[in-house]
Amino acid sequence: MRLLAAVDLGEGLESVVESARFLQEGLGIPAELIHVVPTPYFEALGRRFPHLRPGLEETLRRVEKEVQKTLADTGLRARVLRGFPAQVVAGEALRSRLVLLGQRGTDGLEVLAWGGLARYLLHRGEVPVLLLPRALRGVRRIAVGLDDSPASLSAFRVAEAWGRALGAEVFGLHLVSGQGGCCFPTYLDPETLGLADVLAQAKAHLESLLKATGVVEVSKGEEELDLLRLAKVREADLLVLGSKAKSTWRHRLGRMVEVLSHRSSLPLLVVPEATVW
Repeated sequence: MRLLAAVDLGEGLESVVESARFLQEGLGIPAELIHVVPTPYFEALGRRFPHLRPGLEETLRRVEKEVQKTLADTGLRARVLRGFPAQVVAGEALRSRLVLLGQRGTDGLEVLAWGGLARYLLHRGEVPVLLLPRALRGVRRIAVGLDDSPASLSAFRVAEAWGRALGAEVFGLHLVSGQGGCCFPTYLDPETLGLADVLAQAKAHLESLLKATGVVEVSKGEEELDLLRLAKVREADLLVLGSKAKSTWRHRLGRMVEVLSHRSSLPLLVVPEATVW
């Protein structure tokens, strides 16, 4: 199995390559770069205008050669494939332990292009996906967003495995909100408890599920971005969330993943519920 880094030649290439190098060494799993040349449009042109087909094919071969040369210069194993990028990457992901994706620029078209591939993979829920708004060059502290779901507990176990491999501290963060907030604790009765009691009981409940002590911090928060802010205050280098893909109806990934997969400024590892690392 491998770490699969899906790359284009945009501004996120260097960040993904640096992250792949770091994780290849730290996790002891070989990394491979993959670039997909989006050919469906050109294939359709060739069918519509047969006289253009030889020139289009020659252009595609030249593109593949130049891209392969650029990726070879990174020193990592690399392949250039053709097809519809989301489908090709999803197929390759099935033979991978992890998929790395770079979060590119912030203009509308780039966000749409990146978001489409990321959401496609996240909703399939077949492999952990690491979203990289910046390079992951070192990991000292790993924060895990916790609730009482099986997906959350799976994410924590994966984070523990990464922590052992990378020599990083792992800790859980859990938000408690009021009614209508992002993180209303349905496993408690906040209406009859004071805030201090709610926070203490939530901490005890989660630590019992994790079968560990001293690893969970519970804090008041009303929106998903409060978890990101708390992780940054606690100097986390990586944020980990469990994915509820295929297990819920209204929000298949969970609201926290839905929001932070687009807006996290920290590297974000999204772990499907069934993942065993």
